[in-house]
Amino acid sequence: MDFLSQLFASADLQAVVISIIGLVLTFLLNRAAGAFAAATGIQIEAKHREALHQAVMTSVESGMKYGPDVAFDTLKAHVFQYLQESVPDALTALTPGNGVLDRLIERYAREALAKFGEPVRTG
Repeated sequence: MDFLSQLFASADLQAVVISIIGLVLTFLLNRAAGAFAAATGIQIEAKHREALHQAVMTSVESGMKYGPDVAFDTLKAHVFQYLQESVPDALTALTPGNGVLDRLIERYAREALAKFGEPVRTG
């Protein structure tokens, strides 16, 4: 026991032990911060994605006021304007690539047409 007391009384050993404890704590805090950022980032992305889908669905259904034979470009313009006004944060956060919004608009337009009992044209 006397040997251990003398060993831990050494200033050099104390500095090494404190350095090792500091490294371990830094590693653990870094992992915890990374996990927290990943969890909140995923939740924020999901929130934006849900808001974007809801806005596209709402704007497509409101765009049907032009009638079921409305041209896709007219409907798309209506949807884009609505998205920029209602969910600009989601558009900025997600930055959907080329064609993504077109496919979403087409999907929800088909669903809206089916809901209203209109035949869905392909092509």
